[in-house]
Amino acid sequence: MDYHEKKKEEGKKERKEEFPEEEVDKECPACKTINDLNAKFCQEWGYKFFEEEIKTEAKKETPLVQEKKKEKGEEKKEEVKEKKKSFFSPAQIESIRKSEEEMKDKEETIKVNTLEVRETIKVNTLEVRETIKVNTLEVRETIKVKAVEVREVQKAVYVVDCGNYRIQKFTPEGEFITKWGRKGSGDGEFYIPFGIAIDSQGNVYVVDRGNYDIQKFTPEGEFITKWGREGSGDGEFYIPFGIAIDSQGNVYVVDCGNYRIQKFTPEGEFITKWGGRQGSGNGEFEAPRGIAIDSRDHVYVTDYYNYRIQKFTSDGEFITKWGGRQGSGNGEFFSHPGKIAIDSQGNVYVVDRGNYDIQKFTSEGEFITKWGKEGSGDGEFNMSEGIAILIV
Repeated sequence: MDYHEKKKEEGKKERKEEFPEEEVDKECPACKTINDLNAKFCQEWGYKFFEEEIKTEAKKETPLVQEKKKEKGEEKKEEVKEKKKSFFSPAQIESIRKSEEEMKDKEETIKVNTLEVRETIKVNTLEVRETIKVNTLEVRETIKVKAVEVREVQKAVYVVDCGNYRIQKFTPEGEFITKWGRKGSGDGEFYIPFGIAIDSQGNVYVVDRGNYDIQKFTPEGEFITKWGREGSGDGEFYIPFGIAIDSQGNVYVVDCGNYRIQKFTPEGEFITKWGGRQGSGNGEFEAPRGIAIDSRDHVYVTDYYNYRIQKFTSDGEFITKWGGRQGSGNGEFFSHPGKIAIDSQGNVYVVDRGNYDIQKFTSEGEFITKWGKEGSGDGEFNMSEGIAILIV
């Protein structure tokens, strides 16, 4: 036995003497190696394991084992990195690096753009508010100006001077302004001028019963256009009487001899017609005469020989009627209802020549009041004809 083996045996003997109950040459439960001295005391780690702790401690990992595993894990990560490096070529690695930088740049750009968008939205919101404010003021000013223009238009008074074949224009105080017309059938000439109406622009429309046409003039009397002739076709007339204009500027003409109403554009183009049949049914007429239009463009027509008023839509659909009975009571007409007018509340005023009075109704035909009687005193009438209401 050489020196080293001898020393080893002596060491075992000494350890056995020191720990007589311990077994030697057993596997260490901590490091899993065969210990030359004692199975429960490992010289390499410096730990002593007692029998009651063998099972518990055997299941646990020593700090050294954990450290080794951690080192192995780090080595594994490095190995993975190396593998990744070896998997991609230098050019690909550079491309990946650039892509990462571009992604960062895009993130910054998105961030900046988001802030810019927020600022833009904020600015645009303020601009929209200012624009709405400005436009509201402009609309108010426009409405104000238009209202003034309408008032100026309504200050003029136009009179059909039938026997002199002309139209005369006056101020509300009766001061003469101008006149136009003469006997004839040419432009601006009249044979039996009868009905008259003014649109929102101040243009003047005149019904000429003798020439079977409608003529349109400027507020100063300059001829603009005309349409119509004798007949029963669209745009033709047989004894035209009343005329009215709706909120869109469309022109409605009472075509008495053809028992109908015709509707035209402001330029005289035919749009539609209704009636056309002599009778007493809804939408039928016995010599229609007067016509008026309310703020909702409902059309009211005096049905002369049927002693009644008929109400229609702007397209000629029948809505309602009232009267229809000859007499002198409320809502009755003794002679024949002639001219008609509507106020800003939609109330209807009708002239009754035979009863020498004016009757007032709601827009649905309910009687409100009446006034007048035969005579020459204040508030008395003799063959009353026209009626008009100033709407400001």
